[in-house]
Amino acid sequence: MNYSTPPQSRVRRFSGMFLSAAFLISLLSPVAVLAESITVKSFRAPVEVQRVKIPNKWFPARVGLELTSGDTIRTGAGARADIRMGDGSKMILGSSSRLTVQEVAPSRVMGLDFGRVKAWVKKLKGGNKFEVKTPIAAASVRGTQFEIGYDEEGKTGFLDVTEGAVALLKDGREVLVPAGARMEFVPDSPLGEPVPARSQGSLDEREGIRREVGLGMSKEEVMSAAAEEMRLAEYQEGKTLIDVNGARVRLEEYIIRRPVEIAAADRDKAFKLVVLNERDDRFDYFYYRGLFNATLPEDLSVALKDINGKLGTDAPSYYLTAYEMGQSNTMDYIKDTASGGHLVKVTYDGTNYILTDPANASNTRTVAKDEQTVLSGVTYHKIYDPVNDRFFSLTDAQYNAGDYNAAVYDPSNDSFKYIASGDTYWRTRYNTYSHVINGASKQSYTPKTAGLNTLAIDLDATFTYAGGTLFSFTETPSGSDVLHNRVSLYYGDGTKEVYDTYIISDEGVIGPVSAFNNMSSGSAFKSELLKWNYEQVAGATEFNGRKIDLVVEPKILIKSGLIK
Repeated sequence: MNYSTPPQSRVRRFSGMFLSAAFLISLLSPVAVLAESITVKSFRAPVEVQRVKIPNKWFPARVGLELTSGDTIRTGAGARADIRMGDGSKMILGSSSRLTVQEVAPSRVMGLDFGRVKAWVKKLKGGNKFEVKTPIAAASVRGTQFEIGYDEEGKTGFLDVTEGAVALLKDGREVLVPAGARMEFVPDSPLGEPVPARSQGSLDEREGIRREVGLGMSKEEVMSAAAEEMRLAEYQEGKTLIDVNGARVRLEEYIIRRPVEIAAADRDKAFKLVVLNERDDRFDYFYYRGLFNATLPEDLSVALKDINGKLGTDAPSYYLTAYEMGQSNTMDYIKDTASGGHLVKVTYDGTNYILTDPANASNTRTVAKDEQTVLSGVTYHKIYDPVNDRFFSLTDAQYNAGDYNAAVYDPSNDSFKYIASGDTYWRTRYNTYSHVINGASKQSYTPKTAGLNTLAIDLDATFTYAGGTLFSFTETPSGSDVLHNRVSLYYGDGTKEVYDTYIISDEGVIGPVSAFNNMSSGSAFKSELLKWNYEQVAGATEFNGRKIDLVVEPKILIKSGLIK
């Protein structure tokens, strides 16, 4: 990562801090599944599967495993499994639960022996149904969202309906349970009538009063809000590891859609990533909340895979229009926000990049790839990087010694490709941005021309810095052969920020550059990447010697499509 050229250093560092590190750019393509398939999409161990053809033996689950009629899946304490069906329906099997696939098609029938499962069921065709049977009652739907649970010891069960309606069958009686209602059932009593769910009110009303993970919260408040959010998580990971300073860290990560901080009208377009770090003597957390241009698809990775840009003549279907990023140690915080997100079409003619606003064809700008000047007999090259939207200067000797062509990811062959003459690249830019530390504004920008979207931010935006100026400096304090860099930002008012970023093993060892052997894509790269973790330690004048210290495991970012 190169943060040495202001003002874009701040924008790149935060908008891409966990989403697009320069050497972590490989695509996890969604696996195509048949409409009638049932597949383990992701899980948090321990999760085991018993195959119908090999009874009385349990095998560790694996991502992509297809479940057939008669197969059983079980989760241990603290575990969960995300199970997907080819039509887009899905189930989340909770911890300490066991589920048997009784029928795959044309109807889908599951047997919940104990525990709980939450289901999002797409509208089924014809007279087909989706059914979850417990030992004493069964829930049947044709398309809706619900959660059902059964306590094997107490012999009691419940059904909570979130959307639509669910038919609950027991002892020959069927009761229709509507959205926002709960039905409890026991072995020797007939079904009663539905009652309001324990949280009371509709789903939106319940979400509106639930506090979300955000800034200005104590550890206890964050943990309480996170526990609620994790019930709705699309992706979730967690483990314990050692950080770069030798401290043990309990790491939890999850991604949810429809975060309630977003206005109800836009909620279907939003997602949120949360990272929690708990040590014996401190607690740090991070969140990234993104708002897209359109309602997110059932498979979230379809939208997230182009979050860092797209190569090709066709524009991406999904792009961010705004984001908010926050990180805190419960005393100090860093907050970044951006709005006015829009696509910019970048066409390369071999000499210049032509930047165009697809929503306003008259808003266009031509930027030279290499603008040369001679000063005191020395040739300098001003290079434009359209991928990261930045300029940097090189001497003629530096230019001839390196390779400064812009490269972008090409999903057709899972590799990187230099932008060649005639190529088109699509990238999201923002019209407004701000960076705040403990309430103090450090950086911001707005468009130079009202009513026009920014194309190249350095050229089209007006920047404001604390004290009027910004200087940044990048170094490798542990040596050039290890994955540790330090970025220092100095403002005109005498304040500064320092960011140390490491790639570490689970044992806290900083990774060598040779670990990736110049790999930037493909299965070998992904396999190597999953062995490592990110750690970033942030300090600022406003922190009075304190730090924000965050460790992130890349697995959840790869699964969700946030890292390509």
